[in-house]
Amino acid sequence: MRTLTAILIVVALFALWDVCWWLAGVRPMSPWSLRAALKKSDPPILIDVRTPGEYELFHIPGAVNVPYPAGLNELAQAAPDPDSPVVVICMTGHRSPPTVRQMQKGGYTHVRNLTGGMAAWKLFGGGTISGG
Repeated sequence: MRTLTAILIVVALFALWDVCWWLAGVRPMSPWSLRAALKKSDPPILIDVRTPGEYELFHIPGAVNVPYPAGLNELAQAAPDPDSPVVVICMTGHRSPPTVRQMQKGGYTHVRNLTGGMAAWKLFGGGTISGG
């Protein structure tokens, strides 16, 4: 019973984290929505803000590693068009929302946060590759 309670508390805290960022204007994208978006003819640009070591272990194919915290100039190198769709990714969804907010303040209009990060991506069967 304690284990179930602990799991429910952790899930509630993750949900509360996403709701707070959503209220601040950071739009979420679920892993299954990202998987569908990647199959389209105009997939979003993927910016992975994890450390280079985390990125090398596994990442979504096509993702560009721009480690957190990054300046707007570094982010703009990965996503030069502020009107293109962008999804920012981290490990659990805690480094990416501030990056999304920073990009929004810098003029990006279609930038979203991968809800739950790479942990959720893997949990829901998203494909990954290793290496740099």
